Amino acid sequence: MGFLANDTNNIILDAVLTNEGRKRLAANNGTFRIVQFSFGDDEVDYNIIQKYGRTVGREKIEKNTPVLEALTNSPIERRNLLVSLSNDGLTALSTYSLSSQSVTLTNTVSRADSSGFFTARQQGAAGQTIPVEIRDTVAVVSLNSKFLTIANATPFARDGNIEYFNVAVNNPNSDTPAFQVNIQNKVLTTADFTTFGATSDKTTINTVVRVQGRQSGLLKDVQVTLNKN
Repeated sequence: MGFLANDTNNIILDAVLTNEGRKRLAANNGTFRIVQFSFGDDEVDYNIIQKYGRTVGREKIEKNTPVLEALTNSPIERRNLLVSLSNDGLTALSTYSLSSQSVTLTNTVSRADSSGFFTARQQGAAGQTIPVEIRDTVAVVSLNSKFLTIANATPFARDGNIEYFNVAVNNPNSDTPAFQVNIQNKVLTTADFTTFGATSDKTTINTVVRVQGRQSGLLKDVQVTLNKN
């Protein structure tokens, strides 16, 4: 849902059911229950605080920030969630470190099983542990299904060519929870490289795999290069 301000400065609550919510409501079997909700601040540019300070910056954010309309596609509805933390002394949130910023797959026309992987590790700020509220147990991996898939996995949602996968985090109770993303190319053709190729000789396609923590909201992009030969 979203909060929309109209011309008279009144606040309007725009609430919609996601596609999953509509599906459960349409079942009409008494199981549809709204038991929790969450907020996000996707629209807010916090650089304004750094530029103008807390007092003036807050006023500029409140008066000038456009608010997105509520969407029914839940995977893209809220990318940056607001969280309540039990640790009042926390001074910095956790981050993701990647084993690689890029992955290259080769022979993607002659082989439909060319694959690669990267690992992501959630780390707390120096001297601080990751609060349990934002300690990831599952990560959402999204990619362009025209070129890639996640090996041995089934997407839980789709938005056009973008597919979304759940990837379980290994030992989420450790100080640095980690998970591995195994990517695999789809069956590509010479025509694909002619249409989507990034080089003058059309032998390379560049695409992106995005990783976002379910609990933390942390987000990282990994560039994937598909080589024709």
